Amino acid sequence: MNKLQPLWNHKALSIDKTLIVADLHIGYERELEDKGVNLPSQTNVIINEINEILSKNKYERLMINGDLKHNIPSGSWQEYKEIPELIDKLLEKVDEIHLVPGNHDGGIQKYLPNDVIIQDSSGHVFDDVGILHGHANPSEEVLNSDIIVTAHSHPTISMFDNLGIREKIHCWVKIKIQYEDYKKDVILMPHFNHLMGGNSINENGYLGPLLNNSKIKDEEIYLLDGTFLGKLKDLKSTQTGIFDNLNSEIE
Repeated sequence: MNKLQPLWNHKALSIDKTLIVADLHIGYERELEDKGVNLPSQTNVIINEINEILSKNKYERLMINGDLKHNIPSGSWQEYKEIPELIDKLLEKVDEIHLVPGNHDGGIQKYLPNDVIIQDSSGHVFDDVGILHGHANPSEEVLNSDIIVTAHSHPTISMFDNLGIREKIHCWVKIKIQYEDYKKDVILMPHFNHLMGGNSINENGYLGPLLNNSKIKDEEIYLLDGTFLGKLKDLKSTQTGIFDNLNSEIE
C-alpha cells in the first residue's frame, strides 16, 4: 500500500497520485435560501481549492467520497448547472474522477458527464485502501482492505471555555474498530464544504452503520493543521469548562 496521507490545512488526503475529498454538498446554498439565508454560490470556492491542491501535487486521479450534491430527493437548479461545470474544470487537472455515492447522491447520474466513474455505495478499494462514504454497509472487499477511509459524519469536536461558550472545531479522526469479525483502522474525513457546521462527535457520536455497529477501541483526534488534540475518551466537556468523561474505551 502506498502512503495514505492527510493534507494538513486542507480537508483532503492523498494516496500517491490520487486525491480524496468528501462531502462537497454542491447546492447547500439553496437549502439555506429556503431558510431565509441568502448566500452566493460557493462552488467556485470549492473548485479553486481542489484545483490548487491538484496543481501543487500533480495528481492523476480524484476520488469524491460521497455527497457530491446536497438537495434530496430532487436537486436544485444549482446542482444541474454547477456539478457539470465542476467536473469539467477538475478534469482539466486529472485523468480520472471517481465517485463513491453518498446518501445525498440519489440520481447523481443525470448530473454527471460520462467521464465520471461511479462506484458502488458499499465502497471501492484502491491500492488496498477501502473508500466508503459511510451511510451504507461496507462490502466484503472494503472490509478486507488494509485500512478504511470513510466520511459522512462531518466530524467536529465541541470545546467549551470557562463561561460555557462552545466552539465546534473541524477535525480528522483515526479509529480502531471491530466490525463483526474484522479489526480495522479507520480514518474519518472532515467534510470539504466550509459552509457546513458539522456534527460534534464528542456530544452526538458518529453516523452510519460501520461506526455505529462497531466496537470502538481507540479514537485519536487531529485538528486540520495536523495538531494531535488527544484521544476522544480524554476530551471531556461540560458547560462549566470542567470536563466530564463522554466516551469510555471498549475493552
